Amino acid sequence: MNEIGNMIASTEEGKAKYDETLKELFSNRQFLARILKRFVSEFADYPLSDIEDTYIEAGSISVSKTGVERNRTNIDGVSNEDKTLNEGNIFYDIIFRACYPGKGERYIGMYINLEIQNAYHTGYDIEARGMYYAARRLSSQLKSIRKDTDYRCLEKVYSIWICMGDVPDYEANTATLYRTEKYDMIGTVERGPERYDLINVVILRINDRTEPGDSVLRLLQVVCSNLIPKAEKLALIQDYGIRIDDEVRGGVERLCNISDLIEARAMERGIERGIEQGIEQGEAQAKKAVTLAMIRDDIPYEKIAQYTQTPLEIIEQWGHELSVAVQ
Repeated sequence: MNEIGNMIASTEEGKAKYDETLKELFSNRQFLARILKRFVSEFADYPLSDIEDTYIEAGSISVSKTGVERNRTNIDGVSNEDKTLNEGNIFYDIIFRACYPGKGERYIGMYINLEIQNAYHTGYDIEARGMYYAARRLSSQLKSIRKDTDYRCLEKVYSIWICMGDVPDYEANTATLYRTEKYDMIGTVERGPERYDLINVVILRINDRTEPGDSVLRLLQVVCSNLIPKAEKLALIQDYGIRIDDEVRGGVERLCNISDLIEARAMERGIERGIEQGIEQGEAQAKKAVTLAMIRDDIPYEKIAQYTQTPLEIIEQWGHELSVAVQ
């Protein structure tokens, strides 16, 4: 068994390792810069090179403790963990600081939290969780509260969620911004958004079945895809302007190797389950049992259709029935 195989004893461990590797890859400033320029309005007018090299504080990038390969937690006072006395600890997938030019010589800072969400139907609202994560990062900026606390020191927070996997086609390839806005109920007062617009949540939704028209969403889809082979994936990433250095190449290779191993083990387990059930239920039921096992293990529908010789529309129907049954 190869090195990756030795590290992964089960499909669940494989998925955890895949998530860690994906976080490490997305913490590369080339990817972060493109996400900021496209989905954080403050950076829309600045060149990618400036965002990547100057505005993202490289030393502040922190990846959750499960991603230990770079050991970059708790750097420059930016921890990926928020904890309070009365609330549980939460770990951000990726968190970092960035700044952009304000008036005169002043730079305006903010915190960016990037979350990778493999399960879209979770039983809770991702929007609410995003607001909570952003609020925790906002409140954690003040270590203590006194009568003379100056709340003007609070820096804006963006919590950006990349949702993939089981995103339905009718919601795929979308991006939604949730933010605080002022509404004058009686009369009018002049207050700039810098006074109150401190929490922003962005939800990005992609899947492996539909191709986004937006170039940044497409780049994220290519990286996350389980259908695109390694060589083709590297070529496509390069087409979107990413420099293929050792870090990017190594991350993509690990993603593809782990994905292949997870897929192979899920197929083996699905076939074993199907055979066991098929002995009692017959060939047709055995094929369905194999297919359902693969769906549960997140094998792409297109590959299931190829392996089981089952029409794609039938697999989609079974997948829908399964998702309804578990809700």
